[in-house]
Amino acid sequence: MVVHAAELKQAAIQGLTHVTGADGLADFRAHARDTLAAVAFPDRKTEDWKYTSLKALEKDHVRVLAASTDTPALPDLGGTQVVLVNGQIPDLDSLALPAGVIAQPLSSHQDKATTDMVGPFTALNGAALSDGLLLSITAGADVDGLIHIVHVASGTQAASAHPRLVIEVGSNARVTLVEHYIGSSPILTNAVTRIDAHCNSQVTHYRLQSEGSEARHIGLLEFELARDARVTSFQFMQGCALRRNDVHAVMAESGSDLRMKGIFLARGKSHIDNHVCVEHRVPNCESDQVYKGIAGEHGRAVFNGRIHIHDGASGTNAELSNKNLLLSNTAEIDTKPELEIYNDDVKCAHGTTVGQMDATQLFYLRSRGISEIDAKRMLGTGFVNELLLAIPDDAVQAWVTPWLADALTEGL
Repeated sequence: MVVHAAELKQAAIQGLTHVTGADGLADFRAHARDTLAAVAFPDRKTEDWKYTSLKALEKDHVRVLAASTDTPALPDLGGTQVVLVNGQIPDLDSLALPAGVIAQPLSSHQDKATTDMVGPFTALNGAALSDGLLLSITAGADVDGLIHIVHVASGTQAASAHPRLVIEVGSNARVTLVEHYIGSSPILTNAVTRIDAHCNSQVTHYRLQSEGSEARHIGLLEFELARDARVTSFQFMQGCALRRNDVHAVMAESGSDLRMKGIFLARGKSHIDNHVCVEHRVPNCESDQVYKGIAGEHGRAVFNGRIHIHDGASGTNAELSNKNLLLSNTAEIDTKPELEIYNDDVKCAHGTTVGQMDATQLFYLRSRGISEIDAKRMLGTGFVNELLLAIPDDAVQAWVTPWLADALTEGL
């Protein structure tokens, strides 16, 4: 039975009746509940959601909180691993973190739990939050190895998990972070992540979303860059029953530099929707976005990329590119690049393409004795290869490359 947006909202509010958590977040939860009551859940008439329906969500996806379960086998990328199962933070005293990294419950710093973007699912995350994880990178630290944060969705029934992760990178610090979402269950992961990059810090960030086809995922990722901060973010994701990613980045002080690259795949009947917004609020900042999408069978992929240049942001240099590949005539990709500019002294560019796999190239490979599956895998990998080669960490590249090859050939 299809559940309407208003029914989902009512179910979400009902499910919060018995939610409890850390006392330090009591006021935060109460404010989030008030916000949830005041906002409407999106439907197809909501502009930002017109290509994405919530029909994959049942009432229990917003009414029932997923219980913590045993941890399955986890991917090993080296470095330090921090595991959150169904949104629950681990025993922080048991973590062996590298020098310069401090883990605390978010409830000990309620003021850091807020986000710039406020919507129904962000409010639901806050209202259902028992506690979140705050990772602080101390000023001047050069963190050794990866910090691999694994979000596990585990369960057999419709339910929801609400992880909230805040990462503060101190001035002149350097760190590599991996957010990794895994699981084959039908649970809705409603995630919020915020990364604050302080003055002259350097952050390499990965977001790997490899949950199974039955998963539901709605996530908000926020960046705020201070003076001369450098952030490079890679996002690799495959579609599932419902996947919606909102990325909001703020260039808050002059000299900051943001590079975002991403690959998204929608196969079978999966759905994936990416909404990315970069706000240039101050002068002399740079941003570059390069995203590539692939859709096959009856999969549907959505990309909305927006660059917002504020009135005082002179000297801005911002670019956006989104290229897409269709593997079948029944797949669909909807792409919409946007520029909103209120200053003349800027350099901005955006572009998008949607095309099919080249039949001539496919024939050439087949004529050389290469199977159809391998030929399509080779062409698909070639389409995104520039982004794979740009991954600076060997362990992440070694995980992403075969995962991508499997996702490309699945069902062929």
